[in-house]
Order: sequence, then structure tokens, then C-alpha cells
Amino acid sequence: MSTFYEHREETLFIGEMTHYPYPTHVHEMAEIVALTSGRVRISIEGMTYDLAPGDIAVIFPLTAHSYDAVSGDAEGLAAIFPPDIIPEYNGTFHRLAPEDPVLRAEDAGADTRGAVRRLWEMNMEDDLPLCVAYLHVLLAGTLHAFSYRPVYDYGDRGLGYRIVHHVSDHAFEDITLESAAHGLGISASHLSHFFSEKLRISFRQYINAIRIAKARLLMRDPSLTLTMICGICGYANMRTFRRAFLKEVGCLPSEHLAALHRRVAGLRPHGSVSG
Repeated sequence: MSTFYEHREETLFIGEMTHYPYPTHVHEMAEIVALTSGRVRISIEGMTYDLAPGDIAVIFPLTAHSYDAVSGDAEGLAAIFPPDIIPEYNGTFHRLAPEDPVLRAEDAGADTRGAVRRLWEMNMEDDLPLCVAYLHVLLAGTLHAFSYRPVYDYGDRGLGYRIVHHVSDHAFEDITLESAAHGLGISASHLSHFFSEKLRISFRQYINAIRIAKARLLMRDPSLTLTMICGICGYANMRTFRRAFLKEVGCLPSEHLAALHRRVAGLRPHGSVSG
């Protein structure tokens, strides 16, 4: 499945990490995963890392990543936060990328381990100021341990934010690489380079990923036909929609819709009658 852009409503999350694999995605937030037990295989910018207890992975904003395998006994802390939450590290998050984004357990200092432990014990809703303070300690212990490279050859990471917002906002229109580049005030080759080098996905694949994710959500509405969903999601005809859906999901829209209906029917109480 292609990389997709994850729009997060919440601006800060500190709590348990995912217990399930999660496909390749990007978002504007920075992310830290500190494993306390079990094993996790995570991919960051196409590189795979096996995390063991005590390891800490840091994902910078607009960096494609996925959780490929999560053991049944895996537990750990996840922090997803805006890169400017602690101004001291805003420049690091916007202009640099770590050569190796994983701090191994044996290299983590006592303060870093202590910050993970305290964040694991606290509740973000009850202890928000203290959580942010310990997040600061955790960032100090990880970010200062990394070596870095510039993120882009062509400018600030702020352009990346503008690109994903603009393309995501216009994904359901008749958008092309050229029209998107014109709207952003950059060249088409510049925009193409961002998708292929940074997100490791083509412009068209990214558009289709957004559209098909929307289509799958709309399929939950029984008042909408597949033809209606095709038009809402920006496809000119059903043939193009079917082809894109098959490539993205692995089955035809009609097959996915039928499976969705079967799951919904299976959840209804016995003897109930649908209106």
C-alpha cells in the first residue's frame, strides 16, 4: 500500500504505543517511540529497524514511517507532538535529519531512561505541564546523541508542510503535477523530486492514496452508490476508480463494499430488522 498523509486532529499525544502494525504514513508531527517490552519492527524512510526493550526511535516531521511488526507482548511509550512544542529543538526538527534515528538501550543515559519511565507512569490529561517537562528531558537525551544531515538540498522543511497541505486540500479536484506546482509557486520537477525523494512515492500514487482512503470511508454511508463515491473522490469514470482501488486495496470497490456489508450484518443483534 502507498504512503498516506495522516491528518491528526490532536496536537499532542503522550501514551501507549500502538499494539498493531500500521502502514506507511507521514504527518506534520514529530514522534518518539520508547519500547519497554517485547519487539517492534519499524521502517523509517525505507530503512528497517528492530527495536528491543530500552530502544528509542525518533521520527522527524514529514518522514515516511510504518510499524511493520509488533509482538504480542510489546509495550512502550509513544509521544506525538508538534516540533515547536519545545522551541530549543524546533530548528533541529525543521532543518536536519538523523543519520540513525534509533538510540539503543545501552547508549541511553540515566536521565533519558528516567524520563521514559516517568512519562509511562503519568497521565497526560492530569499532568500535562509535567509531561512536557519530561518530554524535554527525553528529547535532550536522544537528539543530542544523534549525528545529522541536512534534510533537503533545496530548502527549508517548511516547504514540505506547504506541499502536503496544498496537495491534500486539492486531491479531490482535477489536480495534476503541473497544476499543483503552479499553485505552490515551484517547478513541476521540484515537486516531483519532493514526492520521490522525501515520501518515496509518486505524485499520482499520493493522490490516489488520499482518494481511496476517502472512498473507503464513504462506503460506510449506505445512501451513497459507488458511482457517487467515484465522483466525490475526484475520478472521471468508474473504470479509473476501479483500477486505482484495486491497486491500492487489492480488491475491486464492489468486493470491498460487499465485505463491509457482511461485517455490518454480522454485528446486528439476532432478530433485528434493518429499515
